[in-house]
Amino acid sequence: MSIGILLITVMSSLLIATIIFFVAYYRQWITEMYGMLISMSAGMSAGILAGTILGVLYHGNLFSSTVYAILIGLTVGFMAGMPVGLPALIDGMLSGLMGGMMGAMIGEMVAMARPDEIIQIMGLVVTMILLLILYTTEDVIRKQSGQAIFSFFRYPFFILLIIAVIFIGLHYFGSIKLAVFIDLSFIKVKYFLLS
Repeated sequence: MSIGILLITVMSSLLIATIIFFVAYYRQWITEMYGMLISMSAGMSAGILAGTILGVLYHGNLFSSTVYAILIGLTVGFMAGMPVGLPALIDGMLSGLMGGMMGAMIGEMVAMARPDEIIQIMGLVVTMILLLILYTTEDVIRKQSGQAIFSFFRYPFFILLIIAVIFIGLHYFGSIKLAVFIDLSFIKVKYFLLS
């Protein structure tokens, strides 16, 4: 697994966890319409990114990558929609299902040409969407509650620029693979960067 894929997975997982935490913690100030928007966007984004990554990793086994991506999208859509209500729950789960199927197809079809590039492009797009969802969630909560809340992102477009620069840097440095070899006879850990 390349460092870029690991970075994309960790960053997207943290953003999704933050969105779910905000929705669960401030659920009394989120309207049903915004709850549906948030759960639909989070489920679709998680499903399409997970499907793309799994489609590349399980190339040639479309069934496994589709099932796993659908389960990930359904779970994220369920968790994001549960605190708001049944319409948001249904919307999030259906969007996660659809995103998982589409992501697995993208990962399967484009995997042979340029697997790292498609994952980085999808990761950048999904990260931008998740940041805008988080910004929208914070803005809605701030307007509805009338009080100051803890804000992760005051300037989302500046953060988007920083993340875009990181992804462009990952693209130009190539796919750097990190391999960890553990030599148990000498109890040494050696890190090798393989390009």
